[in-house]
Amino acid sequence: MVSRTDSTTLFDLAYSVARDSFDADSSKRSADKVCAVALNVAVDEAISLFSGKPGFDKLVERKGGTPKDAKMEITAKITEFLRDEGFKDNEINQCGRDPHGRGAMNCAEPKVYYYLRHVKNVDPSHWVVVPFNKTDNGLVYNPPCMNCRIWVYKHFHILSRTIAQGRAGDAALTGC
Repeated sequence: MVSRTDSTTLFDLAYSVARDSFDADSSKRSADKVCAVALNVAVDEAISLFSGKPGFDKLVERKGGTPKDAKMEITAKITEFLRDEGFKDNEINQCGRDPHGRGAMNCAEPKVYYYLRHVKNVDPSHWVVVPFNKTDNGLVYNPPCMNCRIWVYKHFHILSRTIAQGRAGDAALTGC
């Protein structure tokens, strides 16, 4: 039996989920598109959401209810969460803290956090989050950006940090 707390095994599972998510995705591909995969460390359960509009649209769909009400609630809750984490409104909606230039709201990780906390009503600290990009050379691990690493490692399972450091080195922890 494979341990669910083995970072290599979790990474391989996340890679498989991300590959399937990218393969099933029909939205526009970009070099900056991130697929954040969250894995429950206790049971075989995984979710994935993309950054930007594709992830937001999928989150609205998963939330249920009327799309207008879902969009308003999701935006309000993610904005409130990011403000609590010290982000200013322009960092949430426009420039963020990362050189990629998008606001923190547009990252995949806050969408995953929202889904776990407010749709599934579970504690994200029992979930490992592992982000990926798809490039011309295939699927690559993409540690949380400067927008997300400020809060991801304290809200998700510690193995999220372990995987980031093991796959991307100490640079994946800069700014925490």
